Amino acid sequence: MPEGDGRGDKHLTAVDLFCGGGGFSTGLALACEDLGHDVRLVAVNHDTDAVETHRRNHPWAEQHNAKVEELHPPNVIGDDDVDLLVAGPECTHFSSARGGKPVNEQRRASPWHVVDWVQKTRPDALLVENVPELKSWGPIDEDGQPTRNGETFEAWVDALCSLGYSIDWDVLNAADYGDATSRRRLFVVGRRDRRATHPEPTHARDPDGDLEPWRPAAEVIDWSDRGESVWARSRPLSNNTMQRIAKGIREHCGDDLAAYADVVASITPEDVEALQEDVVASITPEDVEALQEDVVPADRVADAADDREEPFLVEAEPAAVATDGGEPTSMVMGQHSNARARDASEEPVPTIATRGAIHCIHAEQAFVKPRNGPQRGLHSNATYEPDDRPLHTVTASNHDGHLVSPFLVEYYGNSDTADVEEPLPTVTTKDRHALCVPDLYPWGLDLRYRMLQPRELAAAQGFPEDYEFAGETKAARTAQIGNAVPVNLAKALVTEALTGDEPSLRTYAGDQEVPADD
Repeated sequence: MPEGDGRGDKHLTAVDLFCGGGGFSTGLALACEDLGHDVRLVAVNHDTDAVETHRRNHPWAEQHNAKVEELHPPNVIGDDDVDLLVAGPECTHFSSARGGKPVNEQRRASPWHVVDWVQKTRPDALLVENVPELKSWGPIDEDGQPTRNGETFEAWVDALCSLGYSIDWDVLNAADYGDATSRRRLFVVGRRDRRATHPEPTHARDPDGDLEPWRPAAEVIDWSDRGESVWARSRPLSNNTMQRIAKGIREHCGDDLAAYADVVASITPEDVEALQEDVVASITPEDVEALQEDVVPADRVADAADDREEPFLVEAEPAAVATDGGEPTSMVMGQHSNARARDASEEPVPTIATRGAIHCIHAEQAFVKPRNGPQRGLHSNATYEPDDRPLHTVTASNHDGHLVSPFLVEYYGNSDTADVEEPLPTVTTKDRHALCVPDLYPWGLDLRYRMLQPRELAAAQGFPEDYEFAGETKAARTAQIGNAVPVNLAKALVTEALTGDEPSLRTYAGDQEVPADD
C-alpha cells in the first residue's frame, strides 16, 4: 500500500529500477497491501511514456525519468534504509531471438548498473528479472558475436555475493503463479539476512493437491470482437497463411470439407482483392437471394470453383468437436518457438512477447494451425486433433452460425498457433498476437481475423482492468506491456523476498540456540 495511510504494520522502502509500465511495482504494491506494510516506492526509467504510465497508476510513488546509470543512488534514496530493490534490466542483447546478430556491449551493461545500486543502497533483498539466456552471458569476440559461455554471468553473480548476499536463480513460468500467460523468465533472488529462495507455484497445467489449474487465454480475450472476415480485409492474408489454414481444415474438419480446403489453399492476395472489387461493384440483395437458391455442397467446391466465375455459397453441416460431447472447443495459438495450440477456456495465454500478435478463426471442426519448420517446408510440423490434448469444453455458439475452434497465432520466432484454453504465449513489445475465428454459417465457411488489443495483452500479464497505459500509439502501449513483469508472479516473488525465513550459511550460526549450562 502507499506510504502514509497509517494502516501498515511496517514501513518499507523499495526501489524499482527499469520500472517500465509498472508490472513489478504493481505486484510489489499488492504484496505489501496483503502483508499490511506501508511503502515508499522509488521508480526509475528512461522512457517518458513508461514513466507517465507509472505515475498515472502509482501516484503515491516517486518517479524518476532518467537512465539508471545517470543517477547517484544516495541522492535519490536519502537517509532511508532500502528493504527491497527490484530490477528488470534490458534483455534485448541477451535474448536468443537475436540469432547471430552482433551485440552492443554498452547495452549489455545494464545488469552491472544493478550491482552499482545494490552496492550503494545495500537493500535487504533484491530481485532481478531477465530472459533465461542471461545465464549464458559471456564476453563478445572480435566480430561482435557473444561467446555465450556464461563467464560474465558468473562474474556478475560473484559481485553480488561479494556484497554479502545469498544468491539463487531460477526460470519461472508466469502461468504457474496465476497469470494468464506462459511467459518464462529468469529471476535472480538475493538476500542479506536469509537464504535466497523462490516462491512455490500456486497453479499448474495438471494440478493436484492445493494447486489451481492454469488460467486460460479465453479469460482475457474480448469475445464480443471476433475480428473481420479475411475476405473483407483491406490487406489480404498471404497465400502462405491461407495454405496453413487449409492444412488444418483438411486434417481436422472431416472429409466433406476437404474440397473447401483445396480452394482456400489456392487463394492469393490478388484473388481476394479481385473478389472484393467484384462484390462491391455488383452484389445486390437480389443477388444474395439467388446465391442462397444455388448453394454448393462442400464436397463439390473444387468443381464449382473451376466451373463458375461468380461468387457462390458453400453448405456444410457443423460437426461439433469437444472432449466431452458438448459444444466445440475454443483454442488459442502462438507463433514462438515450440508453441502449440491450447484449450482457451482452461489454459493460460501463450507468452506475450513485445510484438503482441494473436488471431482467431471459426471452423467446421476444431483444428490446430501448424508451425512452419525452418528447413523442412511449409507443413513440416503437423497439426493435431484436439482430443489428443486434455482440453475442456467451451460453449461456442453465436447468433449467426457456429463458432468452432478459435485459436491464437504469434508472429515472431518460429510461427505457431496456441489453444485459447492454455495461457497466452509470451507477450512481446510489438504487435505479434492475432485471433483467428472460423465461422461455419448455414451457407458456408467464413474466416475472421484480428490482432489482440493492448487491453487483452495487459490482462494476460495480470494488470488490473482499470490500469491505464500512456502513449499516443498502440505500439507504444504494447511495448510497455511486453516489457513488463507479469503482476501475479511479481507479487509472489516480492512476498517470498519479504517473508522467506530460511537461514543462509552466514546467518545459520546466529539462529542457533545456545545450550544452557549444566
